[in-house]
Amino acid sequence: MNINTSYTTVVSNNHNRIDSKNQPAIQSTNEVMTESDRRMKILDEKYEKINEQNKRFKDPQGHIYDKYRNPHSSYFRSDLTSVEREAAYIMEMSWARNNKGGQYDFNDAIFRNEKRYDPTQESVEKKILNRQKVNEQLQALFSTNGLTIPKNANLIFTIDPNNFKLVVSGSKDESLVKQIEDILNTNNNTRELFFHIMKSRSDDSTQFTADTLAKFHLVNQIKTVTGYNLNDLSIVNGQFITDNGTNIFDIYKEELLKNPYTAENARIAASHYGAQLFDLAKNGFDSIPDLVLSIGYQNGALYDIG
Repeated sequence: MNINTSYTTVVSNNHNRIDSKNQPAIQSTNEVMTESDRRMKILDEKYEKINEQNKRFKDPQGHIYDKYRNPHSSYFRSDLTSVEREAAYIMEMSWARNNKGGQYDFNDAIFRNEKRYDPTQESVEKKILNRQKVNEQLQALFSTNGLTIPKNANLIFTIDPNNFKLVVSGSKDESLVKQIEDILNTNNNTRELFFHIMKSRSDDSTQFTADTLAKFHLVNQIKTVTGYNLNDLSIVNGQFITDNGTNIFDIYKEELLKNPYTAENARIAASHYGAQLFDLAKNGFDSIPDLVLSIGYQNGALYDIG
């Protein structure tokens, strides 16, 4: 959809010059407090104190057993339901063994009067809260650069994964489009926005296929390890070759072994990505479409496409 737009700005007339210093930035992953996080924090605070009390007994784990599994003990917690006793037993044993939490059971008595929490909603909740953060970061970027996007302007941000370059569509106002692109194509904003789209996707998103995802991960892996972009290399005799005639796979294996963090699993990584690299070189880089991703933006908020 093309929309005629107007906008106000207090920045310099030279839109090509965006000061990247002290600019707000987009972050694909943000720390958010979900309902699950809140409950785990409550449980840790509760059982850290109880753990100190249990330590006063000669056999802390035996005392825990008596509280929750020995109905003949004077310490037995008959005031709790069987489900609540089991939840407390799991938590206290975890603290007794590890001096910290780790196993969490939301059937704990402390949540008796709260609505039952469905942990399957955890990923959905995180996506929603993370989207709110990214919306705020975009607003801060535009505000810092004096840009006001007209109400109801329906824009589409599209990102090429080979260079993480973002283009804007949905408006005939070329000046507005150019300034948005200049603002977003600074620092790592487009790369972070790209990964935000990936992390926000639903299972039925039409923007993703198994092949395009695999190709993206392969290209990203090779670039991360070697610094080379497969899209820039030549294919000779079924191999991706650098300008000096070196097989990129040889460079990849060498770099994996050099890095102490990847050396241990170098053989597994080389086997996994090597097979994909061979197939892509054999069939051609464009035999599988690139994972070009788009996301909509209207009235200060991003919305998913597809």
